[in-house]
Amino acid sequence: MFGIPSIGKLLVLGLVIGGIYLFFKAAGRREQSRSNGSKKNTGRTPSQNQENQDDNGSLDMVQCPACKAYIPAKSKCSCGGNG
Repeated sequence: MFGIPSIGKLLVLGLVIGGIYLFFKAAGRREQSRSNGSKKNTGRTPSQNQENQDDNGSLDMVQCPACKAYIPAKSKCSCGGNG
């Protein structure tokens, strides 16, 4: 009754499982981006958020001397130390 499935059937099954996985992964990303977009503004203007950014969008980061966490260069660490 349950014989060994052929290679073709196993490949199709793998493609179906992979497609379902990618669909739910994309749906999760879409939902996460919607929830991030609806968060309240932090009170900073877009120019203040972008003042540390390079042309490619990366931020200049420095290590906090007090807690050793990496923070944007022109901001203050939440531990109270200067970044």
